[in-house]
Amino acid sequence: MIARRIPASLTGAFWALAAQGSQAVGSFLIMALAARTLGIEELGKLGVLYGVLVLCAATTSGFVGDSLTVLDRSGRRLRAGMQLWLLTLSCACGVLVPVVSLTIGFVSGMEALLLGLAVAAYLVEDVLRRLLMAHLGFARIVVMDLSVTCVALSIVWLQNVNGQPSLTGYLAAIACGQAAGIVVGALLVPGPDRYLVRLNGADWKAVAAYGSWRAAQQMLRPGLMTSTRLALLVLVSLAATGQLEIARIYAAPAMLFVGGISSYLFAAYAKNRASTVAALLAQADRAILAVLGITAAGAALALWALPVAGPLATGQTPNFLAVAGWLAYAASVALVSPYGALAAIKGSAKRVFALRLADTVLSLACVVLVLHLTGEFALAPWAAALGSALGGVAIRLLLLVPLTRDEMRTARITSPYERQSGTHV
Repeated sequence: MIARRIPASLTGAFWALAAQGSQAVGSFLIMALAARTLGIEELGKLGVLYGVLVLCAATTSGFVGDSLTVLDRSGRRLRAGMQLWLLTLSCACGVLVPVVSLTIGFVSGMEALLLGLAVAAYLVEDVLRRLLMAHLGFARIVVMDLSVTCVALSIVWLQNVNGQPSLTGYLAAIACGQAAGIVVGALLVPGPDRYLVRLNGADWKAVAAYGSWRAAQQMLRPGLMTSTRLALLVLVSLAATGQLEIARIYAAPAMLFVGGISSYLFAAYAKNRASTVAALLAQADRAILAVLGITAAGAALALWALPVAGPLATGQTPNFLAVAGWLAYAASVALVSPYGALAAIKGSAKRVFALRLADTVLSLACVVLVLHLTGEFALAPWAAALGSALGGVAIRLLLLVPLTRDEMRTARITSPYERQSGTHV
């Protein structure tokens, strides 16, 4: 059987990549401004809090976002279940995150209040993005993200003009930006899907049965990032956390590129799930080689330009070894993400999660060990990249290759039977 090729409309691919990147670009601009205007310790705090924010969003994106994409959201009970889970998760995270942060003395009372608003708004806005994505409304997502970025940057600009920049001001900017995104996103959702249903009789179990594994998997990478920052905070210093954050900000375009390509490949694999595993695996191999090549070329250019581009982007020269480590981590993500997406579509999401959990634990263990033995913050992303790369190799060898063999074995058994059946009239 000749496998269908992955559909590759240049316009569709462009807007898919633009939609993946528009949110990350906004975050990059906010963090780049923070790197230039905040003290190193406040920048470290903002990096930790933003990591927690992304971790919470990964929960709702997998739990609710993937569910509304795959399950029948036109059914009243399922739609009510999705609404119930979004309400529950956004309220829970919007309360627990600031309360815990305030209790341990990490933030002040005003910062905790703004953090709670930012978390809740971020989660709702992210699910609206996923709803637009389910309609393939990538251009609308870009408009939505631009509104978020413009409002947030306006708030940051106002505080820079009228007073001393602070962590409080940046949290307020994030909260206001996400609130604007909710309004714009709600207006951009197609009319047939722009409605809410009553929550009575909500089928929350069906949503949880599907969304729980997807949510768990999507939490792993931001969970690793947050854990790495916390390990730095405990084992080295808050200043080291800020220095590593500056290096990550400079290397962020590499992760933006890898994330955009991975998102598009996931959608393409899902659309072509009827193709054989062997055909899709071959396409994944070629895609990974291409992405790794482009990432390597971009990394070489970024490191060459670091003395000039670093101060322009962050206000100071990032640590060379730390930047190289984040670029290596981006390459490891390029290795694991396409294989993980393909295995989740053609195989078992539960088994993919198990392998991804194992590589995440390995990465974190390497980070803690390296920091404990050396105290060198710049080695942390290198350690994280090791487990991530091994996870990609494991998914290919332990999940995708056996699936290919099983598929070929089934084809050999089925073909003679079909030929024999075809002789009867």
